[in-house]
Amino acid sequence: MGRNQRRPAGRRGSKLKARLGIATAVVVGGGAIGAVAMATTSHPSASKIQSASYNSSYSNWSNQGNVLNAGLSDYSWSHSRAMTMFSHLTDSSHLTQMWHGHSMLAFERGRVILATKNFALVRSASGKLNVWWLSHGTKVTNVASSMTGTTAMTGSRAAATAAMAGQMAPATNLLTGSMMTPSKTGTMLTAQQMLAPTTPTVSVSIAGTGITISVTVTNSMAMVWQNGQTSGMWWKQPATMMAAGLQRGDLVFIAGTRAHWALHAKVILIEKAATTTPTTTPSATVTPTTTAPATPTVAPTAAVTPTSTPSAMGTHS
Repeated sequence: MGRNQRRPAGRRGSKLKARLGIATAVVVGGGAIGAVAMATTSHPSASKIQSASYNSSYSNWSNQGNVLNAGLSDYSWSHSRAMTMFSHLTDSSHLTQMWHGHSMLAFERGRVILATKNFALVRSASGKLNVWWLSHGTKVTNVASSMTGTTAMTGSRAAATAAMAGQMAPATNLLTGSMMTPSKTGTMLTAQQMLAPTTPTVSVSIAGTGITISVTVTNSMAMVWQNGQTSGMWWKQPATMMAAGLQRGDLVFIAGTRAHWALHAKVILIEKAATTTPTTTPSATVTPTTTAPATPTVAPTAAVTPTSTPSAMGTHS
């Protein structure tokens, strides 16, 4: 009898523990979501952010964190496995951040606006600019020949399939987006304008660090300021200079961590964007006609045979 009484109590105890565990996870997860929401958006409701941002089977912050962490961990020994994990990260239009344990993980897809030896300035499809710091541990891979890698870079199997067939326009359009980015002068710039040989100054202030990066491109030469034009560091470099395997205009998937408010790149997948060649209407080719100089036509003069009149012979009688 006593044994029968103890068994139900044990089951109820285990169920209670499980429920407490679930409740604790929900509270902790909610706190993490709230922290990300405060850092990245002004919307007060974590549930609204969740429903607006995720529409795949990986539909919550916890799963995104597990997938991204697995990809970052696997990359050192299996690129293919890591890229498969990255392909499940479906947010493609903006910087996405989430907690995994005690670490803040982040990833972004977009275009490289400027590459330096210390950082990459990346523009997402939403038009936002972010500075990703590079290090000797940053791994950069060109995935142009890999279906798995291109799927991970774009987050779209359809775009990757087109890219494998030599059609880069879908991938380029997906990572470029149609949103505009404000310049320092107040001009709203499209991605094409930001990648032009001459662009207005754009600035990125990294919250919590006191660091501001400003870039002006004139005739394909970039002037870069760190912490203002009157103080701090500044340097010049070719805007299209390749640094750490990255180059202005590249399509990019970049993943890593955020520590002390700064984004640190650990894995970067790149591919060259579709090139837009201006279409010119061919003008009619005019073949110059050379007129031979006129040869004066001289009418042949009839040969005149001189006629001699015989002189009169005198007859003497």
